[in-house]
Amino acid sequence: MFDQDQVAALIRRGEILAAYDIARAALEAGETSRDVAYAAVLCLARSGAIDFARSEYVRLGLDRADDSDAVALGARLLKDVALATRGLRRTAFARASIRRYEALFQRFGGLYGAINAATMTLVAGDPEGARDRAAAALEIAPPPGLTGEAAYYEAASRAEARFLTGDVFAARETLAAAVTFAPQAYAAHASTLRQLDMLCRETEVDPAWLAPFRPPVCAHFTGHILGPDKDAALTDCALRRQVDQLLRDQRVGFGYGSLAAGADIVFAEALLAAGAELHVVLPVSRASFIEVSVAPFGADWIGRFDACMARATSIRFASRDPYLGDEQVFAYSSQFAMGCAVLRAQTLSTEAIQLAVWDGHETGGPAGVSYDLTYWARSGRRRAVVSIERPAPVRLPLTNPDEPPKRAMKAMLFADVQGFGTLRDDQIPAFIETVMGRMAKAVEWLAAPPTHVETWGDGLFLVFDRPIDAALAALALLEGHKALDLKGLGLPRSLGLRVAGHYGPVHLRRHPLTHAPAVIGTHVVVAARIEPDVAPGSAGISEALAGALATFHGDAVACGYVGRTQPRKGFPATPIFSLSRAP
Repeated sequence: MFDQDQVAALIRRGEILAAYDIARAALEAGETSRDVAYAAVLCLARSGAIDFARSEYVRLGLDRADDSDAVALGARLLKDVALATRGLRRTAFARASIRRYEALFQRFGGLYGAINAATMTLVAGDPEGARDRAAAALEIAPPPGLTGEAAYYEAASRAEARFLTGDVFAARETLAAAVTFAPQAYAAHASTLRQLDMLCRETEVDPAWLAPFRPPVCAHFTGHILGPDKDAALTDCALRRQVDQLLRDQRVGFGYGSLAAGADIVFAEALLAAGAELHVVLPVSRASFIEVSVAPFGADWIGRFDACMARATSIRFASRDPYLGDEQVFAYSSQFAMGCAVLRAQTLSTEAIQLAVWDGHETGGPAGVSYDLTYWARSGRRRAVVSIERPAPVRLPLTNPDEPPKRAMKAMLFADVQGFGTLRDDQIPAFIETVMGRMAKAVEWLAAPPTHVETWGDGLFLVFDRPIDAALAALALLEGHKALDLKGLGLPRSLGLRVAGHYGPVHLRRHPLTHAPAVIGTHVVVAARIEPDVAPGSAGISEALAGALATFHGDAVACGYVGRTQPRKGFPATPIFSLSRAP
């Protein structure tokens, strides 16, 4: 039995995939109510599967529904397509969305339909028409008695309307008033900021006027371990004062990093004292991390580590294995934490920066503060450094370059076609020749082909050296599948391609049975476990891959949180992000 309240609660929490699973199961069980159909399509839209959502919107009859939610959803789907494309297609879909928003306003009233019609009129290339529609929308009287986020959204919509009329000063004043209704509703603020950022791009207005309304900054923090020498206590106190000032100066509200003895823990304690969120990312299991990075540097650090862990908003593990001497796991953990900070900043429409305690020495190793600084610098984002004096570290001898690496960082994709198992035997040849054939062409035409390929039935496993290469391959596979005329090929239109991706260290070996190259390890399992939870017609990727893409390739691809995998067979639930081309 479909539980509408349960699904609505999941959607409000952002657990889109879990909500979609419930709605999909209800549809497969034969439920055909409008509520089930609406929930399924809404979840598909929010997960990034826009084209599949549009086809399901029609197939499930929502295009014929006469309620405000269904009409608004149809308009939103057209708007999403318009904002993700360019040229004539952008204009055509913008105009189609205008007609839907107009119908929504005419049928049900309210500010939402009127404002969105005005915004999409601008996107369609008619700034004068947008100005007129926005001016008319401002004449709509607000509903009485609104409070909290409802009052915020009403006022923020009016700020959007004032911007569309060309009055940036009035838009700024109205938005300032809106924030007073829900000053800590950062997710709501971010939604408004994304819309206004888009309008600034459309009108070529400098978005600097939005700076006062952006949420606090998200930071990745990194620093040196402080040893148990007699001056450590004095160094710790002086460092804490500098870190406190740094957090105030940079307006940090969210911090992501590890908890090694020394600067990491000082950063964490300062964040908690300032009322900021602490998000911990550990490279290995908790017990192993304490043994390697906390306990050897003084017993006091263990208590401080435990206290920070107890108050952390979230705790992530780059690996849950014990430390086995591979320094790369620390570098990967740092990359993971940096990506989390960037993703959170994008979600909140604010800035991501790096905070470091550094002695100025380049270590040249696979991990450490200088590595973190160098990696972050490639993104072009700001950093702020607290300088400390320490003796130059002893450089360890490099490993033998002729030895094969223990592990290598790789980006991985798993793909399969939902509905393959329901095909009749006489449909298999057409599936292999067309559906799998189109996948083969998509891979063949990639500018950066995979370094490793495996396939079985309808499944595909691809491995890439760089995260962006995997991301572009995933999008190419989806776009190739979308272009197929499945009905004309005698195949069900419900065949939906699902692509899952992950980024992490893997073992490169040769399989003893086939003697073929093999890519194996727990991070391969992460990618495989994501795939069953991906919505058809979309790509779902891990937080690690999404973070790497957001850090360096935000101009090419976009990643948005859509929920968590279902826990199964001892594998914990893990966050999933949608993948699409950047607008």
